[in-house]
Amino acid sequence: MHAEIAAVNFAAPRLVSVEDQVRADFYALLASLFYRAPDDRLLQSIVIANEPVDDEKSEASESFVKAWRALANASNVVSHDAVVDEYQAVFVGVGRPPVMVYGSFYIAGFMMEKPLAELRTDLVKLGFARDASAHESEDHIAALCDVMRALILGDLSDTPASIAQQKTFFMQHLKPWVLKCCSAVHDFERSNYYQHVAAFAAAFFEIEIAAFEID
Repeated sequence: MHAEIAAVNFAAPRLVSVEDQVRADFYALLASLFYRAPDDRLLQSIVIANEPVDDEKSEASESFVKAWRALANASNVVSHDAVVDEYQAVFVGVGRPPVMVYGSFYIAGFMMEKPLAELRTDLVKLGFARDASAHESEDHIAALCDVMRALILGDLSDTPASIAQQKTFFMQHLKPWVLKCCSAVHDFERSNYYQHVAAFAAAFFEIEIAAFEID
C-alpha cells in the first residue's frame, strides 16, 4: 500500500490548494519516515526545507514550527547508518517490535483485531487495494499516512476526496490512537532521532485534529 517516497516535495496529480499540497507533503514525509529509516537524500531534503513557513504570516502553531525545526536540525547531524540502527532498535527488535505502530494494537490491545477489519472495509469502499507484496498490515501508521496523502491529492479518483471524507477516515482510523503512538515512540529509551520525528508527527496530527473538529 505504501508508495516509495524519497523527498519532501511531491507533484500533485491534480490541482489542489497550496494548503492541501503542504498537508499531503507532510503526510508523505511521515509515511516515509515511519516506513523505513530515511536515506541521505530524504535527510537532506528535510534540512533544505527547514523554513517551510513564515512565522509572521503562518497560522501554524508555535509547537509545530518548533518541532519541524528540531527535526530539520536533527536530520542535519544524524548519519544514515545511525538512523538505520535506531529504526531497527525502535520498530523492529527481536520478536515483538519494541514500539508498536499499528492502530489495532492501541485501540484493541492486540494485532489483527476488529479495528483492522473495519479499516479494510473502509479502504475497499474508498477504492484502495492491498499490494500483494506488502509486508505490513493496513493499520501501520505509514500506510494510513499514505492513504491520507492519496485522499488529499485525489490519486485514486477524478478529484481529491472531500474534506468530509478525509475527516471521516482520519477521525475513525487515526485520531483514536495516533497521539498515543507518537508518545510511545518519543518516550522509548532507544529513540534519539525518532524522538524528533514523533514530536513533529504529534504536532502535525494535533493541527489536523483541531481543523477537522472545527469543520
